[in-house]
Amino acid sequence: MFTLLIPSWALAQEGSTDATPVPGVEVKPETTPEVKPEVKPEVKPEAKPEAKSGEDVTDQEKNMTPEERSWRRRLRREQRSMMPMPEFLAPERYFIDTRIAFILGDDDFLHSAGETIIDSPLPGFGNRPGYELFFDNLDSARTGRENQFHIVLYKKLAGYIPGLTTEGAVVTRYDFSSSRDGKLADAGTYLLVKYQEPGRGEFSVTMFPVSTDRFRLGYMYDLTWGGADTFAAASKQLTPGVKFNYRTPDMYAFFGVKTARVLTNPPPGSNQGRESETVYAMLGGFGWTPSEKLSIEANGGYFQMGENPNLGVEGEMVQLVGASGRIAYMNGMKLGMSADLRLFRSDQEFADSLLTKPSYKPGLHYLVSLEGNFMAQSLSDPDNYGTTTFQPAYAGALNFKLQKDLARMTFTLFSRSLSFILLNVPSYVPYQAMSGELETSPELFAAVGGDYYFPNLHMTLGLTLGVQMPSTAKVHLTTSTGASDVDLGIRTIVVRNEGEISVLPDGEDALPILGSKLSLKWDLSNMMSMSFVVLYQRDPNFTTLKTLPNGTAKREFEDSNKFGAAIIATAKF
Repeated sequence: MFTLLIPSWALAQEGSTDATPVPGVEVKPETTPEVKPEVKPEVKPEAKPEAKSGEDVTDQEKNMTPEERSWRRRLRREQRSMMPMPEFLAPERYFIDTRIAFILGDDDFLHSAGETIIDSPLPGFGNRPGYELFFDNLDSARTGRENQFHIVLYKKLAGYIPGLTTEGAVVTRYDFSSSRDGKLADAGTYLLVKYQEPGRGEFSVTMFPVSTDRFRLGYMYDLTWGGADTFAAASKQLTPGVKFNYRTPDMYAFFGVKTARVLTNPPPGSNQGRESETVYAMLGGFGWTPSEKLSIEANGGYFQMGENPNLGVEGEMVQLVGASGRIAYMNGMKLGMSADLRLFRSDQEFADSLLTKPSYKPGLHYLVSLEGNFMAQSLSDPDNYGTTTFQPAYAGALNFKLQKDLARMTFTLFSRSLSFILLNVPSYVPYQAMSGELETSPELFAAVGGDYYFPNLHMTLGLTLGVQMPSTAKVHLTTSTGASDVDLGIRTIVVRNEGEISVLPDGEDALPILGSKLSLKWDLSNMMSMSFVVLYQRDPNFTTLKTLPNGTAKREFEDSNKFGAAIIATAKF
């Protein structure tokens, strides 16, 4: 509804008595206009500018300590930044971690396809297992030569309760490193609820609906344990779980539970009646940083790995119990966590852990850490039929890092017992402990490396040298010819990893493995680099089984020398 006000001058000229009438408008006799009191428009009080965060003090905050007041202001800022619109309109934050590698080279110029256990065709494009040496990527599940990407749908919102924050992420990994079609898999989907009180620590609950593989025990990635592989017989490899964590600036503590569904053994004398049953795992640990240079950590856990299928102990639960610890001293360097153990989050700290770009600063900086694992696993006892025994396993590492201006140096001393290497099988003979008569030796290796960065050229020149004594088991082999048994003597079995074994000829012992790698890396941009790599390895422990003219088979050593090179273009974004 509108009201139209027409001034008198629009109807007639001032002082005129013969104004032209306007159609539809009644002309009244001229009169002295009524003087009305002046009405001033209502003046609203000037709105005060919104107090800036950190300057407004509410009545509730007046009785708070400065620390509590600062925390509440920070909380309000986070709430405003995380909820700029209604919750149902807030967009998802998604990001993609991409790794692309293009490789041209040959991991072994000295041999052709079919001549060695680790097959080496003629030079060509693509990744090869032979490019990886025993001292490479000890703190990572990746080689750096993958073609893969992670798709992460991530969202973070402030809760309705003051101090409460909610997060969630769907994390998937698509890997097409070895297949054109690729493979899509979960890579750590989670829900997280976090709560923090003023002046107190932070309490969080992390829920893993699909896989808890990123929730492990131990520290250096190659020495971690308790991941999804611990439940080797898990149905569809689903290993959901939950983790409770409490953290303050100088300490943390956590407790978690995992579950998996594994098939039970059928009743004795039957091959039917297998059921999918739940098994459990419990994990816990703590860490303390008494000063910015010293860190002390410990964790441990109990795992049910499924039922033992061996005769005499059918149906008995295979149990794994163990503990890990680490102590570190730092001077100008941070004690980080492997990116493969972190939750995928849309923050700068996680992005930096993915890119793994070294940072250089003037002066001398160093870090030294010592860690160890010890555990025991209940398996059938080969020396006492119908009983089980706990088989011990251990692993440890000493790691030293030094940085002086643009130069870096690392030294690693690494050890794993045979039972630790085969922890997830479990054991050398599955589900059976090693006999007391079996002579075993642990894996030992030492590696030293260094590199220098040329900032004007954006190039890094590096060299790594290492020596390894592989883990072995000496067994007394016999074979049956029908009427009698033939003694094959004592054989040494070299075990490098699960499924990677070499049987040495009769009477031969394992010898040290030597390795070296020279690399020149040229950074083309913040996302792309070119690397030229030359590698040499001498491994005298590989053997092949050859058939003699008389029809019998004999173990023979293959050539122990391997020399290769590659040009690698990689992009990370």
